[in-house]
Amino acid sequence: MSIWDLHYNALYSSPLAVDAVLVVACGDPPRTIRAFDKTAPKTISFQSGDVLTIAPAAMVRASDLADVDPADLRDAQLTLNGKTWRVVNHQPVPAPTGEAGGEIMLMLSEV
Repeated sequence: MSIWDLHYNALYSSPLAVDAVLVVACGDPPRTIRAFDKTAPKTISFQSGDVLTIAPAAMVRASDLADVDPADLRDAQLTLNGKTWRVVNHQPVPAPTGEAGGEIMLMLSEV
């Protein structure tokens, strides 16, 4: 186990992460995972002013989705903090040890 595994274990076990339920395809059993809720708009600086980002997202550990075909993530449903979202896309966010040890950003849309 690397130092990065310990780091991610601590983060996803902490109160910063929330319980979430992912349903990948109709008929598949729901998966309970831990996620970081990134659905609130964030203010970012842009040239001479601030703008709000408009893309809600959630971060999940890549190891939690290791047995899921990445193509099956599109149109999956993710419920976190009492709201259900549709996964419209995903993007790997590698750890220094590689993609498998990092996270996956799920880009979300309201259902």
